[in-house]
Amino acid sequence: MTLPPITPVTGAPGIAAAQSAPPATAADGFGETISNALQAVSESEFAADAIAESVATGGDATVQQLMVSMTKAQLNVDLLVQVRNRAVEAYQEIMRMQV
Repeated sequence: MTLPPITPVTGAPGIAAAQSAPPATAADGFGETISNALQAVSESEFAADAIAESVATGGDATVQQLMVSMTKAQLNVDLLVQVRNRAVEAYQEIMRMQV
């Protein structure tokens, strides 16, 4: 029984595409990331308020939509508070370091 020879590998198609990709841009700074997160939390709260107003005035929004939007807004605020707490803890830890 004879085995056919192994054909040579010519290269993976994804490698050439990755090598010719444009250089990556710098990531957003910490302050800009926090600013974007604050903006997103604010927008989710405004959306929840608009749906609550629509439900209260007999608009098109349903109670289910109100509960979902209020829950999303509450989770966004909770996440933001936790990020703030971790940042404060990290700052305090850095300040406790002896030089």
